Amino acid sequence: MKISTFTFLAALASIATSPMTFADSEPALEEVVVSGLRPAAADNTAASIAVLDEQLIRDIANTHFEELTYQVPNLNWAGGVSRPRYFQIRGIGERSQYEGAPDPSVGFIIDDMDFSAMGGIATMFDTQQVEVLRGPQGTRYGANALAGLIYVKYQDPTATPEFDVTASVGSDASHSLGAVAGGAVTDTLSLRAVIHSQEADGFRDNAFLQRSDTNGRDEFSARIKARYVPNDAWQVDLSTLLVDLDNGYDAFAVDNSFT
Repeated sequence: MKISTFTFLAALASIATSPMTFADSEPALEEVVVSGLRPAAADNTAASIAVLDEQLIRDIANTHFEELTYQVPNLNWAGGVSRPRYFQIRGIGERSQYEGAPDPSVGFIIDDMDFSAMGGIATMFDTQQVEVLRGPQGTRYGANALAGLIYVKYQDPTATPEFDVTASVGSDASHSLGAVAGGAVTDTLSLRAVIHSQEADGFRDNAFLQRSDTNGRDEFSARIKARYVPNDAWQVDLSTLLVDLDNGYDAFAVDNSFT
């Protein structure tokens, strides 16, 4: 069968231009920056990383990192308290040994502050991003991250004025209230203040004490972040964090019921 020169060249031109047309029609993907490592784009890192962004955290409507753990494969937690203390990545990590290890196998960092073996401190209100880095991270964090690292980053101060109030109610007499305020104080200094409170009776009934709030939760957190930028070469960040968890822990029944 004969193929004319014109038909052959037209076919080549169609093949050559098709990928370009397809690529132009694809939507651009938003770049994800990982802070747990030295700041870099997620697709430029060799580590196995799970990134939970602000939108996902809002959609889940969670108030603590405990609820987010179910979104990350190979991540588990333990603690024997109302909120997780220890984490395991790929099956490696401390469990319910309440004394803990001298160097926890899974590091837990909040805004570059080390809270390893104190995972209960991680309330999620006004969180920018959570990163879970699987595998040893000793290059940057030493012996505290032999199995992996969890990095929580709260929202940073900006010069833009901002004020937000959030409230919620739910079952088991749960209710919460949170507020955020921030903006520029001077041309070089910006602040962000966050306050959040949550209370709930819990979902278990203690027949012996005749109480329905023995595994209740009473959690309060407050944060202030400051950013000072005197010139183009310097930036100074200050983070302060206060967390008070006054929770019950009544989580076992002989017949595996809620009573």
